[in-house]
Amino acid sequence: MNETNKVNTPQETSTGCTNTSCCPPKTPVTRDTPKVGRNDPCICGNGRKFKKCCGR
Repeated sequence: MNETNKVNTPQETSTGCTNTSCCPPKTPVTRDTPKVGRNDPCICGNGRKFKKCCGR
């Protein structure tokens, strides 16, 4: 078998490039609506908890 092994350079890790001059840091995700909790009523409106309905 002929496999090529890629060796990670110090700049390249499993999370990506750490050099901020070429790759700016990622901006955090902002939500328009609050996150639905598992024990909150389901967003579809059937009256069950989210974890028992659409959260599966």
